Order: sequence, then structure tokens, then C-alpha cells
Amino acid sequence: MSSLADVPALLWVVSFQMGLYALMWLLSLALLQESRVAVAHWTAFMALLSIGLLLAALRGEPRHWWPYNGTNAVTVVGFALMRRGTQRFMRLPVQDAEQLALLAPALAFFAWLGPGANEAPWRIVAAYGLQALILARTLWIVRPALAGEFGRRTMLGITVPGAMLVVVLVALALRQVAAWPAATEMHSAEAANVGVMLTYLGGSALFSFGFLTMVTQRLVVRLREASMRDALTGLFNRRAMNEALQRAWLRHRRTRAPLAAMVIDLDHFKRINDTGGHAAGDAVLARVAALFQRHLRAEDVVGRAGGEEFWLMLPDTPREHALALAERLRQHVAEAALGVTCSIGVALALPSDADASQLVARADAALYRAKDGGRNRVEVA
Repeated sequence: MSSLADVPALLWVVSFQMGLYALMWLLSLALLQESRVAVAHWTAFMALLSIGLLLAALRGEPRHWWPYNGTNAVTVVGFALMRRGTQRFMRLPVQDAEQLALLAPALAFFAWLGPGANEAPWRIVAAYGLQALILARTLWIVRPALAGEFGRRTMLGITVPGAMLVVVLVALALRQVAAWPAATEMHSAEAANVGVMLTYLGGSALFSFGFLTMVTQRLVVRLREASMRDALTGLFNRRAMNEALQRAWLRHRRTRAPLAAMVIDLDHFKRINDTGGHAAGDAVLARVAALFQRHLRAEDVVGRAGGEEFWLMLPDTPREHALALAERLRQHVAEAALGVTCSIGVALALPSDADASQLVARADAALYRAKDGGRNRVEVA
């Protein structure tokens, strides 16, 4: 085997860079709670690319199987893990049967093929062709999911450079076909192989940067959503409800469509906490929240304003429909054997309302009238 001085330095540099990317994903795996399965796959992907290039850097005479055939085998497996991890990250089916149907004959071929120079063209075409196929298939499968979660711009930012890498890999396979029977092995001192190394280096950097950005973006969205949700019920909290109310109010002013608001309070809720403890009270709140969600439309917004008080925003809802819904909700709570009933105040947006807070204030005033009227009632402003 050749000495280190005879090995093109760029192979060592790119292998080292891939190893750094693998280390970065390994650290991410240790720190992140989200997308851990996907990150584990990406760690293995980068590690296998690093190992593959390191094996290529060790090529020399006499020829041995691992530096020649092993390079291609571990690289193709790495690409397959990249695809699987990416599909897991995007919450898509992993299609293991399809991957196995591709990998099994490919690995058998690399295992059977000798490391000699005469076999090199077959090995090169198979390796680049398989990498291009796996990458192209990955981009095609995840494209709609990328656009759906992260937007069209991010989708294009990932798939367009990825498609360019597919074209480069196909071109490398075709270069070998054109040079047949001579071998265009990546360790040989050719200008084109510098481009091969730069392609791997640029592609791995693009992958790591792009997917690390998406992991971060998903975490930011999760954190923002967590800050807008009530931890007990999963409903919007007061802050989120205020924002939803403002959006609904602006839409109402723009379209003149009816807008209804409800303020709901559980009657004698303190008795639940006093007799059963706070755990019993929390269970009642969670069940009431689930009941509300079950009987509302997708466009309706419900939140826990605090304690045992809930707010509902009902866009495009006229007076009679709002009152009918309020009565149904009141009955559902009363019949749910939760040990509580509820009082509901309903208000409809009026031209005289200066802002959204006046709508909620009138619904709140109607709630107090329901309380004063004996509870377990619906009152309208």
C-alpha cells in the first residue's frame, strides 16, 4: 500500500471535513430532543462518506478490496441512510423495501467484483449511478413535504442544488463510460478528480447547512407554539387568544362578515379543587377543553384565558348560530358527568365597537349576568 506522501492531499482534506460534519451531527444528536432518529441517520451518512474517502486515500499497489470496492460500498450505504433519515425528518414513510431492493444487489455486486484495474470502470459507473439515483429519489419524495412545512423558497433552496449534484454524479458516471476501458478512479492525479472532491465537499456542506437550518427552524416554531399554548389543556393561552382576536377583528372589519365571541366560566369549580385536589381540577379542565375542541369548527379558535375561564372566537357566525352553539356547549358540559356546569356570555361584533377588546368586554359582561342569574345559563350581550 502506498505511503501517505503518495496520496492526493485533497482526499485527506475532504475526508477530514466529512468527519467534522459527522461530529457536528453527533453533537446535535446529544443536544437535540427533536428529530433524533433523523439526526442519527445523518451522522452515519457523514461518517460513512468520511470513511469512504479515507479508504480511497489509502489506495495503492497492490490493490486490496476495502480501499477500492469498500469505498463504493460504504458510500452507497451512506446515501441510503441519508435518504431514510431525510424521510424520517419529514415524517414520510421510509420505504425500506425499496431501498433494500436497490442496496442488496449493489452490495453483492461490489462484494463479488474484484479490486483490479480491469473491474474499476464497472465499479465507478455503479457507484456514481447509485448515488445519483438515491439522491434524485430522495429529492423527488421530500419535495412536497419540504414546500408544505418550510415554504417554496426553502424547498427550492434544497432541491435545486441537490438536483445539480445529481447532474454532476450522472456526469461522472458518463465520463467513465466515455473513457472505457480506462478507469477514472478518484485517487488518480487528474484535474477532473479535483472537481469530484469539491463536489463531495460542497454537497456535504450544502446538506449540513440546509438541514441544520431546517432543524433550527422547526425548533423555533415548536418553541413559539409552546409559548402560545396552555400547558395543561393544549389550547391557546391568553396571549395567543389576544392575537387571534386581533386577526379575527381585522378580518371582520375588512369583510364585514359576522364575528361572535364567547366567554365561558365553569361554575363552582373551586369545589372540585377543594374536594378532589388540584389534580382532579386539572383533569376536569383538560376534559372540558377536549369537549370544546370536539364540537367546534376548524376555523373557530378556543383558548384558556386563565383559571377556569375559556374564550371562543367564532368567525363568520351570525347571532342565532352563536347562541345555538353556546347552548349545545352548555348542555354537553352539564351532561359530561364532570361535577361542574358552565355559564356562557355571548357577544356579536357591532359597528359601535371601537376595537376587539370591547367585543370581549361585552361577552364578559354577559357572562356575569349568567352567573348572577343562577349559573348554568347562556346570556347574550
